[in-house]
Amino acid sequence: MKILIRKILFFVLYFILFTVIINTVFLFIIAFTDWDFIKRRESLNFDEPGYKVLVLGTSLAEYGIDTELLTANNLESYNLSFVGSSIKTNYIQLEEYLSRYQVKPDYVLLGMNSFLERFDNDGIQPVVEFTMKGHRYGIKDLPISKFNWAGMELIKKFFKSKYRQTYVSFGQKKCSYNVPDLSQNNERLLNLQKYETAHWIGKISGLCSVNGIRLILIEMPGINETQNISPLGPYEIKYDMGGIATLFNFNNMEFCDLINDDSDWAGLSHFNMYGARKFTSELLKTVFSNQDSSLAAN
Repeated sequence: MKILIRKILFFVLYFILFTVIINTVFLFIIAFTDWDFIKRRESLNFDEPGYKVLVLGTSLAEYGIDTELLTANNLESYNLSFVGSSIKTNYIQLEEYLSRYQVKPDYVLLGMNSFLERFDNDGIQPVVEFTMKGHRYGIKDLPISKFNWAGMELIKKFFKSKYRQTYVSFGQKKCSYNVPDLSQNNERLLNLQKYETAHWIGKISGLCSVNGIRLILIEMPGINETQNISPLGPYEIKYDMGGIATLFNFNNMEFCDLINDDSDWAGLSHFNMYGARKFTSELLKTVFSNQDSSLAAN
């Protein structure tokens, strides 16, 4: 009986040791190779940043808003959005940024797509959750389980050059490959009420208001089947938290005529680097360059 108990104990100890070693090695590898981990480490260790524009939002904003181009146009910018981000995650990131760094941004651009995405999901993006202050670690935080998608991305990079060529610049994820859009337009309307009642957008607007930051909501362009016929705007939205946001409907069908269905998409309504540059050029003209607008850059 004692021998059996001893063998069971040795097995458990070896299993624990093996699990710890495997998870530690996996975490070390993805911490220095995964795009999201690289961005996260960078954003937590800025050296006295003076960004005028912070980009938050979902993966559509991460791929679609060219912060390098904004910076080249005297709007020093960084793209904090992640794949898998919820708006709650964006609120946590903004609160974190404002508490860590003295210089506040002039603008927060919050980019998402109301047709494709949920606005009041209470989940937190895994990389942000794992590295945020005060997070209590548990069995669900084992890296191989929590970041299994990062392992899949690593395998893709190993076997496919198009993934190896993807890179991060000013926080924006840039890829050069394209996936044609073969979908067809539907005459749908922008769901404005979804923006007006979004709890976490309201929280972000309140945080921006307290810190003297202009919140600009960007309805991100999507493939043909997601586009709407509502006007581009801008729309002014007032939230119960005390903040005011300005919404631009860039998923308007007329605006989206500038997008080349064959060459500007990377798939699933995400821009490749060429589509992102084209879109951001128009965003500059519409949001920042009109000196008659109350949103004109200082």
